[in-house]
Amino acid sequence: MNPPQEFRTTVRDLVEFVHRSGDLAGTGAFRSSQRAVAGTRGHRRIQQSRGDAYLAEVPVERIFERPGLRLLLTGRVDGILPTNDPPLVEEIKTVTAHWTGDPDPVHLAQLRTYAALLAEEKQWQTVAHQLTYLNLATDEITVIRDTETRESLSGFLDETIHKWLAWLQPRVQWLNTRNASLEALKFPFSRFRGGQRELARTVYRSVRDGKNVFLEAPTGLGKTLATLFPAVKALPLLGDGQIFYVTAKTPGRLAAAQALEKLRHSGARVRSLMLTAKKKLCFTDSPTGCDVRTCPYAIGYHDRIKPAVRDLLTHDHLDRETIERIAQLHQVCPFELSLDASLWTDIVVGDFNYVFDPTARLQRHFGEGPARHVVLIDEAHNLVDRSREMHSASLLVSDLAIGQKAPRAKGAAKARRALADASGILEKLLRAASPEASLVPPRSYHDGAMALPTPPEELVIAARQAARSLEELLAAQSPGRDLSGWLEPWFAITAFLRACEAADETCRFLLSPADATARLYCADPAQRIHEVLDGLRAAIFFSATLSPLEYFRDLLGGNSDEEIARIASPFSKDQMHLSISAFDVTFKGRTESLSAVARTVADHVQAHPGNHLIFSPSLQYQADLEPLLAGLLTNKHLFSQGSLMEESQRLAFLARFTSGAEGIGLAVLGGIFAEGVDLPGDQLIGVTVIGVGLPRLSLERDILLQYFAATRGEGFDYAYRFPGMQRVLQAVGRLIRSEEDRGAALLIDQRFNEPRYRRLFPDWWQGK
Repeated sequence: MNPPQEFRTTVRDLVEFVHRSGDLAGTGAFRSSQRAVAGTRGHRRIQQSRGDAYLAEVPVERIFERPGLRLLLTGRVDGILPTNDPPLVEEIKTVTAHWTGDPDPVHLAQLRTYAALLAEEKQWQTVAHQLTYLNLATDEITVIRDTETRESLSGFLDETIHKWLAWLQPRVQWLNTRNASLEALKFPFSRFRGGQRELARTVYRSVRDGKNVFLEAPTGLGKTLATLFPAVKALPLLGDGQIFYVTAKTPGRLAAAQALEKLRHSGARVRSLMLTAKKKLCFTDSPTGCDVRTCPYAIGYHDRIKPAVRDLLTHDHLDRETIERIAQLHQVCPFELSLDASLWTDIVVGDFNYVFDPTARLQRHFGEGPARHVVLIDEAHNLVDRSREMHSASLLVSDLAIGQKAPRAKGAAKARRALADASGILEKLLRAASPEASLVPPRSYHDGAMALPTPPEELVIAARQAARSLEELLAAQSPGRDLSGWLEPWFAITAFLRACEAADETCRFLLSPADATARLYCADPAQRIHEVLDGLRAAIFFSATLSPLEYFRDLLGGNSDEEIARIASPFSKDQMHLSISAFDVTFKGRTESLSAVARTVADHVQAHPGNHLIFSPSLQYQADLEPLLAGLLTNKHLFSQGSLMEESQRLAFLARFTSGAEGIGLAVLGGIFAEGVDLPGDQLIGVTVIGVGLPRLSLERDILLQYFAATRGEGFDYAYRFPGMQRVLQAVGRLIRSEEDRGAALLIDQRFNEPRYRRLFPDWWQGK
């Protein structure tokens, strides 16, 4: 007999699921980043006004047991007055100026659930329960109070729990079926590829022991399957926990879907969900964008969503097509359907943002509660810069201008004045910007920009006032009205404020007069990533290019005692002919060496017939190199990467790499064709990399240099050398994709012969 499955849920999540009805739109369609802070302050103010006998933030919990399952229900009550007659239980909510005055049924259900739990725990026969609303705009307090017997409250709680258990019991049946299939699951192939077994063992151990690990595993090893297989095998250890497989790009998500399908063909009964961006899933073609107040798929959403989720869960693979079909059938928003269904799946596949971005994180999974989920981070080297972007934001002077299509509306004059004030302050700061006063010594390529330790308070205050004025205007508009012209500045300001309000010593504030921009820049996201990791059972970071491992563990929020491992390559040194040409291709030396570089590249191509990729340090260098190569390789077909390529153009570029052809593709190092491109066998015979890939000189890079020199003692490595060599390793990684592949790589730069660069070569390159 299977042991009981254990589940946990909070009172808030319970009543949201059971008692939510009606439309998807809430009362706060337009909320500033300060809304949560203001709400917390409002709570505390009311709690502090209740007197000494008042107990605030009272924890409650209760266990419910049924055949095959055990449910722990937890929560935290805003306050109680146990000495009152009868005892009083209070729930506090904050609302905005546009609150209708009617209590939210979910808020009432939450309050009654707390009252029921406390009445049972403390044996109160009668309970007074009070829902208190604080209007943040008017400071007005509204109290909705009632008195109930313990029996009445107990009946309400039993009915609520019964509806929740009606969903948990099928989940128990699924988990028993799933776990039985996983016990018998074997690796989908007859044997592990070289290095796969070691990788799989390391991942399983990490999940089992609840520890983070940072892994470098070579391109072509089969990392996706070698990480998903052990993680899926370990699913029974997670209880009601889930696996999240996240990556930076679509090919990585497609590879995960293919690996999961292989596991299903091998007998695994696992339910997986592929998350797709909201914009791509939206059924409406409204020129004004998504408005949940008028969207037919949002109106009445909560009244139709449960049957839709049940239908969706009859499938094991919840891909985009399945989600859209079920959403159309039940007339519900497909994106929200996918989020609601994610609670009942075993594996969720999506972008980095769903785990690490504070504005897009799946709060229903990564909010309060014990650390029970496992996250697999594919191509983890990309997360460093992506995390910097997540915690940074820019504000342009043009962002503070009202669009020409902005409709006339009540409050428009106030909003215009607030935006004008914020724009005036930003323009004044930009005019006064002095590179000599910058935290970073001025350079010509800074183009007059400067760095400050913190955002100027006067700009933050003005931006807050503009955000509040815009919120009032937007919230007052009738549903369906075209809000373009007002929405754009509101989005820009709220994103800017969110970053500024989270700023700390790892951030710098940039003023750039040349492009009329202010920017809050996060130099070191490590602590913010670490806070996410603290809420997980385990995180497995893996990539083909995670060298130096200590550098990535540091910047990806790891602790110095957490495991780092490099999986041995299955490739032998004789699979890739590696040569180095020691030319000066630094920015200053490029012009003089260009002709010699072109001849060397041409000789390399002629010596190794077949398709080649030539990676240049920039589009300009590529443009200078291409005519020289064309003159030297008259018997070859050259084609090159453009500055802005549509998806069809990218596919056409890659389609030229056919077996038996001799095409020469020119691309940019660090660009769209230097990573995530798979050209196995004789589709690609040679790769040339010109330069060590150092990022372009900029104020942001110099901030990194200064910051990491002060905090780690390795400024240039962290800011330039390590990121540059990542690009080189990724580009060369396009060449050898399997144990059968053969090819030739040419590295052109005198710095490749220096020990500080050569030590970053993979082991199987060494000695060449």
